[in-house]
Order: sequence, then structure tokens, then C-alpha cells
Amino acid sequence: MTRQVTDHRTRKRPSAKFSIVLLFCGFFIWVYLPKAQAEQPSEYRLKVAFLYNFAAYTEWPDQVSQSLDYCIYGDDPFGANLQYLRQRKVNKQEVVVKYPADLYELTGCQAVFIARSVIDNLGAILALLNGKPVLTIADTPGSCQQGVMINMAISEGKVVFEANLAAAKQNGLRLSAQLLRFATEVYQ
Repeated sequence: MTRQVTDHRTRKRPSAKFSIVLLFCGFFIWVYLPKAQAEQPSEYRLKVAFLYNFAAYTEWPDQVSQSLDYCIYGDDPFGANLQYLRQRKVNKQEVVVKYPADLYELTGCQAVFIARSVIDNLGAILALLNGKPVLTIADTPGSCQQGVMINMAISEGKVVFEANLAAAKQNGLRLSAQLLRFATEVYQ
């Protein structure tokens, strides 16, 4: 019976320790990485929390309604994340989320998120809401300079915002100093 001898210098096999380490690393990535990614809130889930705080730190003149109507105008980027806003209260008013299809329905809202899908119509939206106590919010670069009261953005993985104080005052709204101190820019 002949035995075949293999020279260990010509054929490299991973050591048992190396194989165990690779197996452990693969198992770690398989088990923990998806959970870690799933636990990180999405951009729009974070922005929903900001929507709530924007309303909580805004004063409307003569609030008499039972609800605070938050309107999402245009394609809804928030999806299921809006569930965190529904049924909450702001200054004893229950938050009601609405999706007006018609521009003229926006006058019945206390806060309007202007989606990117309708931002080309921003001039008409702001003209309609001019002088009305409606908080306008967007997440499109440059919209605050055009008259939107609060504009959100993502910077270094965090939600940041700028505020147009002049537009808010013109429409009879008062943005809290507590809110404004966190703004990256305040337009007077």
C-alpha cells in the first residue's frame, strides 16, 4: 500500500483557528448586522419626530379647534412613519394627518408639509397661504429662502433645519425661541 505524501509548502490549508475565526465572523455579521441596521431610524422617521416638535413649539393665534390638522401635500415621503404622529396631542389638540389632493384644501390645515413632488408649485402654495396662520414645512434646499417657514435637511446623518421667522410672523405664527436656537439658520 502506497501513501501519497503532500508537501505542506506547496498546498496551503487554513489553520483550524483561522477557520473558526472566519466562521465566527460570518455568524456575527449574519446575526447582528441586520438587527443593527433595522434599529437605526430612517430619515423620514426622524423627520416625523421633527414635524411633531415644530408644531409643539409654534403658537397659533386663537386656537379653538379640537384638532391640529397636519396636511401632507404631494407624494407622501413619510409612509408608515406617520403612525408616530397620529393620535398624539399638541397643546391639548389631537394631531390629525390629512392628505389634501386639491391646493385650496390647504387653507383648512394648521401645518402643511410641502413634498418635493409639488415643490415646483411652491409659489402658488405660498401665495394661497399668505396671511393665514398655517405653518409651512418642506425638505427641499432653498425653500426657506422662498418663504417656507421651516425647511429640514440631513447633515452628517442628523436632521437639521432652518427657519424663516419673517414668514412665520407675517402669517401670525410665533416660533418658540427654544425651537429657533436649534435652527442652523434663521431668516429674519
